[in-house]
Amino acid sequence: MRHCDLLLLLSPSLGKAAKGKAAPAAPAGPAGSGQVFNIFSERPDEEIKPDSWYPDWLWRLETPPKHYGDLTLMFVHGVNIEEATLSDYTRFLRLHRKMVIKINNLRLKRSRRRPGLKIT
Repeated sequence: MRHCDLLLLLSPSLGKAAKGKAAPAAPAGPAGSGQVFNIFSERPDEEIKPDSWYPDWLWRLETPPKHYGDLTLMFVHGVNIEEATLSDYTRFLRLHRKMVIKINNLRLKRSRRRPGLKIT
């Protein structure tokens, strides 16, 4: 006996479907009745407004944020510092603090492994 035949014998729902019974019909009723929680079925879709109607910050969400390396070049080495914004600087500070914590944790982990090791 094959595995799939054994599965059909053990599972009553699969066995009935395999014997040729029709699948249940779609629920009858008004449009949207098949959806359990459609609270907006009576409400029309929102209209799309012109671009000038939306706030400026919405269009900046499309651009990916600058990476730590780019921000380091900008704020440590001064490359393209004229284009820096306050949000770039706060992002740099947050990422830099995170990096410093990771480096310190690695140093502590190494010093625990070899107690005679001095890290300067």
